[in-house]
Amino acid sequence: MQLNLTDQEASLLLRVLRNRHEELRVEVRHDHSMRSRAYLLHKERLLRRILDKFPEIDEHAHIEGFEVGSATTIV
Repeated sequence: MQLNLTDQEASLLLRVLRNRHEELRVEVRHDHSMRSRAYLLHKERLLRRILDKFPEIDEHAHIEGFEVGSATTIV
């Protein structure tokens, strides 16, 4: 599978994945059920493998070009 992303898209995806990885680590620490903890650890390992495949990119590139008030509002 190949996924082509702009620098901004890749930056945002990386940020989201890193945030979710940290959330999973917290969930694992607080889970006391062996079965669900094992599943969370499995998900955490998969996510870590995905993160390891990312090249070095500007983690803040997704912010470039953003201006307050420039977002589209859907009513």
